[in-house]
Amino acid sequence: MGLDVNRLKELGRRLGVSGGGGVSRTDDTDLPLDHQLTFTPNHDERWTYRGGRVFLNDTDVRELVCEEANNVGVLCGVSQGLCEYQNHVWEKGGKALADFNGAVCCIQDRISGRLGSIYDGLTGGVRFECDGDDFWINNVNVRSVLNLYRIKPTDKARRYLFGLQEKLGLILSRRQSSTRYDGVRDRARKLYSEIEAALGQVPADAPLCLVDGRRSA
Repeated sequence: MGLDVNRLKELGRRLGVSGGGGVSRTDDTDLPLDHQLTFTPNHDERWTYRGGRVFLNDTDVRELVCEEANNVGVLCGVSQGLCEYQNHVWEKGGKALADFNGAVCCIQDRISGRLGSIYDGLTGGVRFECDGDDFWINNVNVRSVLNLYRIKPTDKARRYLFGLQEKLGLILSRRQSSTRYDGVRDRARKLYSEIEAALGQVPADAPLCLVDGRRSA
């Protein structure tokens, strides 16, 4: 049976995310690692690794992070839980388990990216994330909107695309620097230029400019 949201929030509190007190742990330090690398820090919390994936009870942690992508308490709780799990495995002599360590690192990177996007959204009014060629702003896939405009340009779509371009401009104007953010900046700059080029195609239903009779840009 998988974990519900309340159980996940409780996990966050147990790990200190919400400032709650800790609970007693199951003393399994004398038990050897089994083939699933089982870790049971609490009677109703069980971490395992099987099939190249990490599970919290019967919940795939990678899928859990996707489902709770905007829940800071859950993300932080899972991240700290993963740290405890990995430390447990290492203390048992599992530092050389490349597949396990790679799986944990991949999940932690995803959590870090999500928390970074949430922070950016809270501080700048624009929540964004990117995956490959796709770039989302406030849950809108900018590239999808751009591609639709190229296929069927309308004045309404043009105005919407202008708004997305302005938000990309806000992202590019921020003066922070990090490995993650610099990568996002490069993608945002490329997408901004693509939108600029696409907006050069004025839709047939665009309103006329009152000055010289030409359609507005």
